[in-house]
Amino acid sequence: MSVCLLLKDVSGDTTGPETCIRVVGNREPPGRMSIQVAVNGTANVQIQGKIAREAPWLDLGPVYSASAMAYIEPVQFLRAVASGLASASSVSVWAVWAW
Repeated sequence: MSVCLLLKDVSGDTTGPETCIRVVGNREPPGRMSIQVAVNGTANVQIQGKIAREAPWLDLGPVYSASAMAYIEPVQFLRAVASGLASASSVSVWAVWAW
C-alpha cells in the first residue's frame, strides 16, 4: 500500500505538489485510489489529475467544501488545489492506493 500526503494543514489558497504513481515491471496499476479530504473551517478543495507529464491538469470529481472520502480511478499524476480558505481554516488531503 502507498500513502501520499497531497496537502498538509495548509491555511491559505495553494496548489499541492505533483504526485506520480510509478508502475514497475509487469505490475498492474492499482484498481482504485482512495482520497481523504479534511476541511477544518471554510475551504474548497479540488483533486486534479493527468495521465502524462505533458497533458493538462483536469478536475477529478466535485469540489469538496467539507471533509470527505472519495474513490477514483488511478491516474499517473495527482495533486490537490485548495482555494477560498477563510481565516483560521485549514485543509489536509491524503491519497492511498494498493497494488
